[in-house]
Amino acid sequence: METRKLQRLKGGSYIISLPKEFVETHGLQSGTKMAVLEEVDGSLRLYPLVKTLEKPLEAIIPLEQYDLRSLKYCLITYFIQGADRISIISKNIIPAEQKRQIKQLRAELPGVEVAEEEANKVTFHVMIDPAAFTAEALIEKIFSFSLRLQEDVIKALVNLDFPLAMETLERSNEAQRHYRFTIRLIAIAAFKPWVAKRLGVNGCTDAINFTLVVRDLSRLIYYFSTISGHILGLKGKKVDSEVLNLLGKMLMITYEMQKTAMEAYLRKNVNLAISIFGKMNEIRELEKFVLRRIMGKVTNIDLAITLSMIARDTRRIAGHVVAVADDTLNKVLKPKYAPSPAISEL
Repeated sequence: METRKLQRLKGGSYIISLPKEFVETHGLQSGTKMAVLEEVDGSLRLYPLVKTLEKPLEAIIPLEQYDLRSLKYCLITYFIQGADRISIISKNIIPAEQKRQIKQLRAELPGVEVAEEEANKVTFHVMIDPAAFTAEALIEKIFSFSLRLQEDVIKALVNLDFPLAMETLERSNEAQRHYRFTIRLIAIAAFKPWVAKRLGVNGCTDAINFTLVVRDLSRLIYYFSTISGHILGLKGKKVDSEVLNLLGKMLMITYEMQKTAMEAYLRKNVNLAISIFGKMNEIRELEKFVLRRIMGKVTNIDLAITLSMIARDTRRIAGHVVAVADDTLNKVLKPKYAPSPAISEL
């Protein structure tokens, strides 16, 4: 660690010199604008506002090493990690049908377009500006999406509305696109401080918390989609009305839990978040009651399994709502650094 003396100018301002090696490495000169950010621990981070910092992040995927399914996951991973350009390159000419399938992979990633195309190469470019969003707004959007989705899943279940169940299943796929995009922005914020500032991500603790709550909300949406799939499995079968109403009751309790979790997170209300924890036992007891009713009243084994899986997934939804409440506590109850004397000169 190098040390520099803080100096005071006659006008009252303070200055500090930069290491010569740092200046030369980055090609800086007198008059170069420097951005200064204060970290949560009171330290300062500074970086030059020059074009070299805006170089795009690139990734190359060798086509011969992966099948189509593996290519998809490689593309998604590079996208989430913040790559601006992703190229899939072959040693040979890529057949037209294979190239068409490769280009279709971008459908699951928002803002990704084909930037370049050659006989042996397809290059994707991410067109969305990461600094045009805030993390809080993105998370609020996921909350709202999740609540509306659950409302319709409940309607589909209690009314055995199979077209609605199919629609909610399709709608949940869109949430995955939004999840990947949000995680991408948080990842970019980790190594681009100017993006972090615009996103409202203040330090590693914020980045971890945002990642956790987005992950937990994505799991909620995943289980809504599995329940929609189970509802479709009830088509053509006679379902006991009491069991159906009990399952609907379970889902309604988790819906109210999720509404409370959303309010607690957005309002930073600790007591409201803590109130959710006690609901988990209620859900567990109701699940046991529902399972006993299913075993006692449903004779068709396949139907009993499907209904039991709906109860199980509803309990899992409640567990992830509790996790969101826990995320709220971690967001709000953060210790602060105590004032400390300046580091003595080494």
